[in-house]
Amino acid sequence: MTTVPSPRQSLERALTGGFQVDTAQLSDSATLDDLGLDSLAVVELIDILAAELGRTLADDALNRAMTLGEIVTALHESAP
Repeated sequence: MTTVPSPRQSLERALTGGFQVDTAQLSDSATLDDLGLDSLAVVELIDILAAELGRTLADDALNRAMTLGEIVTALHESAP
């Protein structure tokens, strides 16, 4: 049986692994813009999270101004 990671785990793994964000920067108040993600990177992040969480996310589900705390909340709310 495969365990689906939590939205927070998925987000942190994507940011530190796929976008080389330092774990020290991962606070609930940090925005994607603060972490250096441009618009294309945000679309890539959406694709990574959708695949890892096993669900479809709209291309505009996240934006650079969102904080990590807001993203985790949005991902919980979009859960099936």
